[in-house]
Amino acid sequence: MGNIVLPRWLVSILAVCSGLILPLSFAPTEWWVVAIGTLFVFYALLQNATPKQALWIGWLFGLGYFGIGVHWVYFSLHLFGAAIAPLAALLTLVFVLVMTVFPSLTAYCWVRARQPRNPMANAFLFAALWVLSELIRGKLMDGFPWILVGYSQTSGPLGHLAPVVGVYGLSFLIVLIAATGVAFITSATRLRIRAFVVIVLPVIFSVATKNVQFSEETGDALNVRMVQANIKQEMKFSQGRLQAALTDYTSMTQQPGLENIDVVVWPETAIPTFFSNVENIMNPFVASMDELGIDVLSGGFQRDGDKIYNAVKQLGGEQAVYQKRHLVPFGEYMPLRFLLDFAAKFIVIPMSDLTAGSGPHVPMSIQGVNIGISICYEDVYGEEMRALLPDSNLLVNVSNDAWFGNSAAPHQHEQKARMRALEFARPLIRVTNTGVSSAIDYRGRVIGRIFHNTAGIMDVQVQPRSGLTPYARTGNWPIFLISFVIVVVASLKRRFLAF
Repeated sequence: MGNIVLPRWLVSILAVCSGLILPLSFAPTEWWVVAIGTLFVFYALLQNATPKQALWIGWLFGLGYFGIGVHWVYFSLHLFGAAIAPLAALLTLVFVLVMTVFPSLTAYCWVRARQPRNPMANAFLFAALWVLSELIRGKLMDGFPWILVGYSQTSGPLGHLAPVVGVYGLSFLIVLIAATGVAFITSATRLRIRAFVVIVLPVIFSVATKNVQFSEETGDALNVRMVQANIKQEMKFSQGRLQAALTDYTSMTQQPGLENIDVVVWPETAIPTFFSNVENIMNPFVASMDELGIDVLSGGFQRDGDKIYNAVKQLGGEQAVYQKRHLVPFGEYMPLRFLLDFAAKFIVIPMSDLTAGSGPHVPMSIQGVNIGISICYEDVYGEEMRALLPDSNLLVNVSNDAWFGNSAAPHQHEQKARMRALEFARPLIRVTNTGVSSAIDYRGRVIGRIFHNTAGIMDVQVQPRSGLTPYARTGNWPIFLISFVIVVVASLKRRFLAF
């Protein structure tokens, strides 16, 4: 492809199609090799591009990538937010267009900073720029680190490196392998040897890391009952449905086998009102659980004056409460409010103007086990969840993925939870309203699952673990600094060569 100049129309088609295909590398399909293949095509299309053409190629790639990857925003707004279809489509389009800025600028900056006749340096530069764009996307305007390419390796051959480099480090390696693949094909034999080494080394390191234990067992195993009532989103906040919801959760919790259970976990907003509103109704159930020595963790809402928090509460015992810190765009607050505030009155999402929790993010002590709690979207942020380490011996995430409808998003969300388990070498229990609920071991493997759109319970035994992985110690700083240095050196060298 090095000296082959494709017609512009074909370049455009390949750019958008490669972006459209890239989401197949994520759950539920998890075709990890697709990430390498599509990024290979994207990078190859940039080889002969001018800066202006690179902007266009990157924009088309991003349009396909995010148009498919985050299309679930439409369901959240239209089907469950009561926004009329044209408005929901418009807001989703605006959101996708904002996301396309990242691959577009990555392509533009790469073309501006690439080195003449240095394909290996250019491959590293592209990987660095890509990861910096992902890191910025994860921070800008509260961040949106959805479908990072590193997630494609949750079940892929490089996934064993997650405890060392984290998901952004995996993104760097995936993009580097794809870009180096282009260099391998287009370079002379001498450079092909270097390219081959760069492609193979991450795989070798991953295989070598496979059996390394980054955490160790601590304390006794915990028996957990996960409850998924499968209450449809359009019914969830109905006042008339409240009593039925409480009945569903309490009756499912009390199904046979309860005598062996230590902790019961209900999903996010399982109690779809303020905890204080249902205390009298719930007292008999909570008292019966206390008598059995069983803790029940439930999602719901906590009111503090004018502030409303999405929270998880220990219904009995110490009645510990965790308040959600990282809110979901559109669902819990309106992103880009200075642009989109006009649309807020047309969207009816219950409890959609919430307050973020604050203060130290510390685990709950439940049954003698330190449990790190996160709610919904928070498990997307590995850097923030590091605050729960090393004290947390078990991670629990509650979610309400019903907002995603029947899209791929519930499966993608589970994949992100699996990555957190990998990064921190901790078992993770995630319970959702309509699925997917899953028990995940410390290596990111699903050991039990309640499927999407299914009501049911699942009893699992999890072994708490202690210790710190390299990623838990450092977070994203190493990959950020490496990428930043690569870009700075390349930019300075390019500027030097221009004189």
